[in-house]
Amino acid sequence: MTALLTNNLPLLAGAPNGIKKLRELILELAVRGKLVPQDRSDEPASELLKRIAEEKTRLVAGEGLRTTAREDVPEDEHYFELRRGWAYSRLGNLARFIDYRGKTPTKTKSGTPLITAKNVRIGFISREPREFIDEESYISWMTRGFPRQGDMLFTTEAPMGNVALIDISERFALAQRVICFQLHELQIGPFLKLAIMSTGFQAQLLDAATGMTATGIKSSRLKEIPVALPPLAEQHRIVTKVDELMALCDRLEAQQADAESAHILLVRALLDSLALATDFATSWQRLAEHFHTLFITESSIDALKHTQ
Repeated sequence: MTALLTNNLPLLAGAPNGIKKLRELILELAVRGKLVPQDRSDEPASELLKRIAEEKTRLVAGEGLRTTAREDVPEDEHYFELRRGWAYSRLGNLARFIDYRGKTPTKTKSGTPLITAKNVRIGFISREPREFIDEESYISWMTRGFPRQGDMLFTTEAPMGNVALIDISERFALAQRVICFQLHELQIGPFLKLAIMSTGFQAQLLDAATGMTATGIKSSRLKEIPVALPPLAEQHRIVTKVDELMALCDRLEAQQADAESAHILLVRALLDSLALATDFATSWQRLAEHFHTLFITESSIDALKHTQ
């Protein structure tokens, strides 16, 4: 499957919205275990989940952890058939939820950075817009827990379902509408991010959401959504392959942008020469012979419409 994708990337990317659809396809193949070969020597995900359960039990007893979900994931909640060594777990059993709801402290021009739902994009954290709260507000606000590098941020509303790994080393505060998943095993973060971004998880998210004007998800429902996890070694291979293929998509996207810019310049030059031509009929005939290759984008057609 990987070779088929790699060999046909330019063809797939050239279709309408091709690169966007290609990224979605790569992600979907990845989280279903169809992007890299399996290794029978990999420790099964069931063993990984046992260690995660042990850490969860320790946190419940020692730190009063409250984020827990039902243990069983019956077959009618499986959104695809698992591959060998994979296992389902509910999101609430993989992480502590640090959920800051309520009124966000007053923002200031400087101080401790504030990460809001606007900063959490699809797969990454943007530092724009930059907002801050003062030291006193930080101390009184951040009482439910502190996010760590490698944990995940998830937007519960406006927008709902964006997820990113925390790569910020400095201290920061979380605003409302953002949940921090403090993972019981940090190594699952990169794959779990892909799983949450996938159409299968996002469809479950929509099913569990509430609200009419502003759709959102409650923590009590979010923690019960199941996630399919591969063996940890396979997770690493999948994430590496996704990074490789997404980088190829980035290059194709850049090439397309360059090609489109060159195409626009060519069309404009040809239309300008047509407008200035003394023998319009002959010039138009030459242009018409290449019509099907020149006027294939909205911008080129608009330019043709405005040619006098």
